[in-house]
Amino acid sequence: MSYTRRDTIDTFSIGDSETSGTAANESAPKPWLRLLKKNALQVLVLTAVVAVVAGTTIGLVGSSPRGNHVTPPDRIRCLEKGVNISQCLGVGCVWEPELNAPSCFFPPPSVHGYTIKTPPENPTPGVTHVTLALKNTSARVVEDLKEELLVEVTEYGGDILRIKVTVPGEARYEVPVPLQLPEVQGASSNSRYNVSFGAVGSDFALVVRRAETGAILFDTSDVGGLTFGDQYMQVSTRLASPNLYGFGEASHDRLKHDLAYQTWPMFSRDQPPRGVGKNMHGVHPLYMVMDGEGSAHAVLCLNSNAIEVETMPLPGLTLRAIGGVLDLYFFLGPSPKEALQQYARVVGLPALPPYWALGFQLSRYGYNSLDNLKAAVSRTRRHGIPQDVQYVDIDHMDRRMDFTYDDVNFAGLPQYIRDVKRQGLRFSVILDPAINAEMSPQEYPVHARGLQEDVYITWPQEMVPGENYGAGDIMLGYVWPDNRTAFPDYFRTSTRDWWQGEVSRLHETLEFDGLWLDMNEPTNIGTNEDHPSNWPEDRPAWSLVCPRSRWDDPPYGTAAVRGKGKRLSDKTLCMVGRQGEERELRHYDLHSLYGWSQTEPTLRGLQTATQKRGVVVSRATYPSSGRWAGHWLGYNTARWADLHHSIIGMLEFNMFAIPYVGADICGYFDDTLEDLCQRWMELGAFYPFSRNHNDIKAKDQDPGLWPSVTASGRAALQIRYTLLPYLYTLHHLASSQGLPVVRPLFVEFPNDTRTLTIDDQFLWGSWFMVVPVIKAGTTSRKVYFPKCVWYDYHNGTTVNNTLEDIAAPRTHVPVFVRGGGILVSQRPRANTLLSRREPFGLTVAPDHEGRAEGLLYWDDGQSIQPTETGHYFTANITYVNESIVWTVSHADGVADEMVLSDVRVFGVDRRPVHLLVAGDRWTTGDWHYDASTKVLAMYDLGIPIKTGFTLSWKDEMDFKIPCPISYKDWKEDVAVREAECLTSNCIWDPDTKVPCSIPPPSDYGFDFEDGVVRETEKGFRVLLKKRGPSLFGGEVGRVTFEIFRYSDVTLRFKFYQTGVERYEVPIELNLPDEALHEPLYEVVLPQDPEAGDLFFFYVVRRDTGTILFDTRIGGLTFSEQFLSVTTTLPSKNVYGMGENAHDSFRHVFKGETWPIFSRDQGPEPGAGRQVNLYGAHPYYQCLENDGRAHGVLLLNSNAMDYQMLDYPAISYRTIGGILDFYMMVGPEPESVVSQYTRLIHRPVMPPYWALGFQLCRYGYQSLEELQAAVNRTRDAGIPQDVQYGDIDYMSRRMDFTVDQEHFAGFPEYVRRVKEDGLRFIVILDPAINVERPAEEYPTHQRALAADAYIKWSSDTNDSIVHDNNGGGDLGSTMLGYVWPDNRTAFPNFFKTSSRDWWVQEIATFYHTVEFDGLWIDMNEPANFGTNEDQPWNWPGGRDPWSLVCPESRWDDPPYVTKAGAMGPTNRLSDKTLCLAASEEPYRHYDVHNLYGWAQTEPTHRAVKSLTGKRGLVVTRSTFPGSGHWAGHWLGDNRSNWTDMAHSITGMLEFNLFGMPYVGADICGFFQNTTEELCERWMELGAFYPYSRNHNQKDAFDQDPGLWPDTVGKSSKAALEIRYRLLPYLYTLFYQANTEGRTVVRPLLHEFPRDRRTLSVDDQFLWGSAFMISPVLQEGVVERVVYFPYDAWYDYYTGTPIEWPGEYLNVSAPRNIIPLHIRGGHVLPTQRPALNTQLSRKEPFGLLVAIGLDRRASGLLFWDDGEGIDTVPERDLGLVEFSFVQNLLTMSVVENVNGNLDGLRLMDLEFLGVEMKPSAIFLKQEGDDLLSHEIDLTNNFTYEVQAMRLRVAVDIELKRNFTIELMDIWYYTVDIS
Repeated sequence: MSYTRRDTIDTFSIGDSETSGTAANESAPKPWLRLLKKNALQVLVLTAVVAVVAGTTIGLVGSSPRGNHVTPPDRIRCLEKGVNISQCLGVGCVWEPELNAPSCFFPPPSVHGYTIKTPPENPTPGVTHVTLALKNTSARVVEDLKEELLVEVTEYGGDILRIKVTVPGEARYEVPVPLQLPEVQGASSNSRYNVSFGAVGSDFALVVRRAETGAILFDTSDVGGLTFGDQYMQVSTRLASPNLYGFGEASHDRLKHDLAYQTWPMFSRDQPPRGVGKNMHGVHPLYMVMDGEGSAHAVLCLNSNAIEVETMPLPGLTLRAIGGVLDLYFFLGPSPKEALQQYARVVGLPALPPYWALGFQLSRYGYNSLDNLKAAVSRTRRHGIPQDVQYVDIDHMDRRMDFTYDDVNFAGLPQYIRDVKRQGLRFSVILDPAINAEMSPQEYPVHARGLQEDVYITWPQEMVPGENYGAGDIMLGYVWPDNRTAFPDYFRTSTRDWWQGEVSRLHETLEFDGLWLDMNEPTNIGTNEDHPSNWPEDRPAWSLVCPRSRWDDPPYGTAAVRGKGKRLSDKTLCMVGRQGEERELRHYDLHSLYGWSQTEPTLRGLQTATQKRGVVVSRATYPSSGRWAGHWLGYNTARWADLHHSIIGMLEFNMFAIPYVGADICGYFDDTLEDLCQRWMELGAFYPFSRNHNDIKAKDQDPGLWPSVTASGRAALQIRYTLLPYLYTLHHLASSQGLPVVRPLFVEFPNDTRTLTIDDQFLWGSWFMVVPVIKAGTTSRKVYFPKCVWYDYHNGTTVNNTLEDIAAPRTHVPVFVRGGGILVSQRPRANTLLSRREPFGLTVAPDHEGRAEGLLYWDDGQSIQPTETGHYFTANITYVNESIVWTVSHADGVADEMVLSDVRVFGVDRRPVHLLVAGDRWTTGDWHYDASTKVLAMYDLGIPIKTGFTLSWKDEMDFKIPCPISYKDWKEDVAVREAECLTSNCIWDPDTKVPCSIPPPSDYGFDFEDGVVRETEKGFRVLLKKRGPSLFGGEVGRVTFEIFRYSDVTLRFKFYQTGVERYEVPIELNLPDEALHEPLYEVVLPQDPEAGDLFFFYVVRRDTGTILFDTRIGGLTFSEQFLSVTTTLPSKNVYGMGENAHDSFRHVFKGETWPIFSRDQGPEPGAGRQVNLYGAHPYYQCLENDGRAHGVLLLNSNAMDYQMLDYPAISYRTIGGILDFYMMVGPEPESVVSQYTRLIHRPVMPPYWALGFQLCRYGYQSLEELQAAVNRTRDAGIPQDVQYGDIDYMSRRMDFTVDQEHFAGFPEYVRRVKEDGLRFIVILDPAINVERPAEEYPTHQRALAADAYIKWSSDTNDSIVHDNNGGGDLGSTMLGYVWPDNRTAFPNFFKTSSRDWWVQEIATFYHTVEFDGLWIDMNEPANFGTNEDQPWNWPGGRDPWSLVCPESRWDDPPYVTKAGAMGPTNRLSDKTLCLAASEEPYRHYDVHNLYGWAQTEPTHRAVKSLTGKRGLVVTRSTFPGSGHWAGHWLGDNRSNWTDMAHSITGMLEFNLFGMPYVGADICGFFQNTTEELCERWMELGAFYPYSRNHNQKDAFDQDPGLWPDTVGKSSKAALEIRYRLLPYLYTLFYQANTEGRTVVRPLLHEFPRDRRTLSVDDQFLWGSAFMISPVLQEGVVERVVYFPYDAWYDYYTGTPIEWPGEYLNVSAPRNIIPLHIRGGHVLPTQRPALNTQLSRKEPFGLLVAIGLDRRASGLLFWDDGEGIDTVPERDLGLVEFSFVQNLLTMSVVENVNGNLDGLRLMDLEFLGVEMKPSAIFLKQEGDDLLSHEIDLTNNFTYEVQAMRLRVAVDIELKRNFTIELMDIWYYTVDIS
């Protein structure tokens, strides 16, 4: 449609239109000449017309049509696109067709526009008036051009300028948006602008210049185009540069505008972001121009009528509006950031969103039921994707009506909202403005109340339709409700009050937290059409049709009206609609303000209802909407272009002062694509408003539907949630200072011209850059880095190039930190309710000068006006000179409980040694330095933030090592005195935390003897000499230090006496002998050492520079009976060292000293004492703070102490041998264990039956009592595989005997029950009764004959020997006293003859009792009463006697270890043998800790030899390597909850020690158990690898059958689970035996980078796949379980666990132990039975726990269960299982000797199946080796809620097969 003067258009309607003209090219003749040739008459008429219009003479020939008299510097389009020449010339415009430019354009300002009529006037200071007069030659594009205009210039200080053009004396509509303008001020010297107009009588030329530079910012002088009509206003200007940004809302292809005559309309309309040049939902007539030298200015055209802007290549632009006034606001900056701040302050600072609104949000139009909504939430949760907000779209409403909900399809929604809110999930509810106007008051009182309050937009009285369906003068339309609708008029007070009231009423039903305003342009469907697209088919056609009028059909419709028959009112209300308090306003003027007017009362209603800050998100916006609402970018499409456009839209809305903005992630319209949604989730994680949302016609797209999208979305959202404090602070700065949250690069780098065109990268604030992938199939992208320091956020490495190709594989979003910034962070959680409880962190990115700064703003996250009430916290953080300074600027209690814990500092050049807070060493927390990336990471610091502090670090190692004080006459609870300290030659300094310390390295340790590093075959050696004083005498002057590099992962470093042979541990290790390829370690000595230089060394991990072992701390000591070395540690995540009763699995570094010395000492966890227990394992595993791990063994069997210092460091002190260290460097925790067990020999493979439940008691007074316990167990249906005989089955407690009185028939009973599958194990103690006649006890006589006993040393005084043994045939045998009622002797298992004698005695006894295994106890060795008057159990009536050790250097060494302080007489020999004893060829002093180890091998050999089967040995005393032959129980614990909990730590430690067959005495050994304790302990013990209930004679019986209804039932249930999983457990032992893996493992082994796992010791795993979380507290029926991030399934129900990566409360009634299966694994199972003899005959099953990546795998090992060499000889079956997407595959790897023959698979259970399969097909290999297909479709059950599929099959395990599950996923994806 065109609008021109009727007296001219008819003459020239000749088809020469703009459309045809645009095809012209440069070689074509000019149209003026072409017209001359066609018709002379036309030329004459044309000439006349032009002359009249232009008022000048135009030379048609020989004069360029682009000459100055005709064409302005650039063309200002005249009329609408598509006009023809006659229409153009008819209104007085210029016609000149040209490619890519308007053919019809305005004449120059000399012809068209206004002249200055009056000189400038200043009615008030700061205000200037100029009157203009219309030129009579102006082009009459509209009929009512205003003859006179008033230009008003208002100066608001030096930075803000307003230029308003209106009509004098005419009341015209002006935008009723209140602005927050500064005071009007007159011109001053600090003004950033100059304004000029021209002289009186001259052409009006508005010129705004920047005062500082003279740059022209706005200039109409030579452009012209100023036009002002009643419904047409236009102003054109030259721009300072082509760098133009802003204007909206539109879908711009680029952030920087295209100046090639692009036209953008601004008129709120229901228009998705599709296509260039279309207006969208909101109107923002703001632009910004970079005007040179880094300066910028912004201009707001405050007009709410339909507007359009058209760019010009000049550079320039034209603004047109069809109503109101021209009202321009200039914001002079001068920086772009300042210009935007000035704008934001004027239109109103944006609202601060609540903290939770910064979390991830999920929505869909099309849930259609509460069940579907719940499913989406559940999917999101169970995939570990954080979520804070769930939306309900209109499908939740009753008949799509506001303020209702569908109580059929969404029944239970109110309660669901209340329930999930308690878990931290917030709810946002949609509201459309359209109100159903055809319901009765009873059906829909909302409308009735609206009528009563007169709230709706109305027709002008003269235009009310004749049939208005009872609505009076209300303008009716149609949107989503199934009736006609009315539209509230929010410019009325009554409407705003009514709306707020309705919001409050709805909140009484649905306790929402936020509101989402949609369709508020306002949208009306089908305006001016026959009927709306969604009009009910059964009703007569109807639609809102707008009468023809100047308002609905204005003279100039703007580009908002395009196409034939299109009208301004299309898709919305009629422009004639009346609004306002008195109906004095027209919708024509207010239309684009509709969303703006709705937003404020919505927020007020929300805050009134919730009494919280809340958040409103509005589709239609206008300048200042951000004061009350955020915005999403409309209904985009699932396509890559829209993904990119969303960045542009987000940047623009931040310019528009609406920083809370985002797009519909993955796209709203159309079905998304997997890779698109994956990348969009990565990008969307960095939208301020991060919401995934799509349309009812599209498929579901919540991220949990695809494994890849899950991975990408979660990874990106983890970063977002980590940085939420930084993002929240940015929003605070936006709400308080007007700073944009998301920024284009040029805002921060305005002088870098290359940033001006970048719109595929953006910044959060000043410091954090996001570089999303925006193209399909891309795994890398170019990134521009403005000149400064940049760091990769992920790893902290610096970026070296300005333009760099950055890897961006799927699941990785490139993000970078700008040098100079400090980002405040918090540990991410599943939602902000949880994350806000986490400690703060910092990411410090220094600039070139090593400086950085940051800010933290914090409040309660939801109060309505926290800054006004003062209830908030702010802190400034600076970094300079490697020091972080935390300065509190405002505090009001809101952060009093918060601490700073996790800090990353980039660009740290040197490895620190320790941390300082306020100058003092800070011992809380841990840290890690990566030399390869120069990143210092600190963890768990726990520094309170409510007051200021300084955090720094030092690289000087000035630690003090506590002086070792002998425990002979000293107890730790007595402070060391100065005299003691100085006597020890230590340093006394009472003013320090270590008042008595070893002299520093400069004065103590060892020097290089000659400085020569001597290469050896495996490494090198150096000679050392003593430096400094002696601590305990006996100093060794010369020591050799030698390095052995055995493999790339195994290292040995050894200190030994030069030239002197000393005792070394006589254990044959399995030393690797491999050529080095790429060692993971490096041993570092001082550079170029010389004779006399101080010696030290350290071991460094080569790839990260982590120092694993470092002796620079000093303290190296090597003397005759005192050896010590101290090393700093790379982390405090240290595990192992034992055997001790540690209170926690992870060591505590508080200076405690722990002894290692085998002793008959039961565990006493929680007692506050560091005691030694039965075994000696000087081995620790350290998990470095980057997730890598290493292990260290000190191979030394002498008594030792180790002290855990808080540096962190470990100080070893041993009293003999040498210092012989072995290091395994992993780097994975399981690899470390594998490397360690390879060294000390792999663990033994237990027989299958040994994995069954076992029952024991010390205190069966007779065989009948034992039988009764067995019968009780069987009668209760409790599985049992092993029964024990403790020492009470013996005659007089003597080994190899049977009590014929109380245990008559014992051998026969053992043989009989074995036939039914019950195995027997009997106990053996090492102590042999030496005082019974040979005929009664020939065992002793045969021992004497074999010379089998430990003896007194040859230098012992004869009288001492005689007093001990009385002489005679005992010779020098050392006697003691244990369980037999006579003195005892102790076999020396280091002698071949002794071992042979022991094996033979076992063989002899086997002929009496056909045991299946042996239990060796008291083998530390224990001796009662050593050094006391008599043993505690010495027979009454006999003269007191006891083993008393004479004083000697062995029993009383210079340094008595802490173990000595634990005995009755403070001697090491207490409770054992004299250390001076001869244990040929060694001294007991050296091999004491090896006693149990030495006994174990011959015992194991005997069992195998006699039974002909694998058998089992269980030993109490152990040493590295013991696991090669035996298992271990954790000793004589107590029946209490503390000891039960400690058993997990002990079990985990022994798995590290290479002894996976381990368990504790279930229900406790000492004291009486309780029913509840025993019930819980039986549940836990069912998952010990070694599962045995055992207690002592003075306690009550506690076999589980004694409580049949409680303990019995719970035990049966738990043990049946164990028996079902025995194939899986047996396979784990196979992997331990062959690969050295752990069987029971801590969570940290599977999740080493998850710091939450580091301290978990009340949960554990069987292998990788099965997690046990026992109840460890009395009276508890639920417990908190930590689920590391992965798929997890409840064992009992199969239900997926929601919120992996979180702590969850799990129900645990008395009869339930929480058990969970980890996704990604296939567990072989077997139906349980009463024992394994029966269960091994049962059919097998598979538990297929599908992983997050839709994969699972598993292994089944099978053999005869007891053969000795089935594994080494490969007499076994091995089956692999694999599940990929929907296909389960079984592959037979080995089936030697038919081990798999006869085994059948019948039970399949799939966990995590998304949908019920449409069909299931089995393909199995037959006898013909061909594949045969079987349809299993009728053989399954599917549980929808649990997502569990059970399939009944009957498959031979010896044959390969596949099972295909059809259609089980919503999306099938390529996961190949």
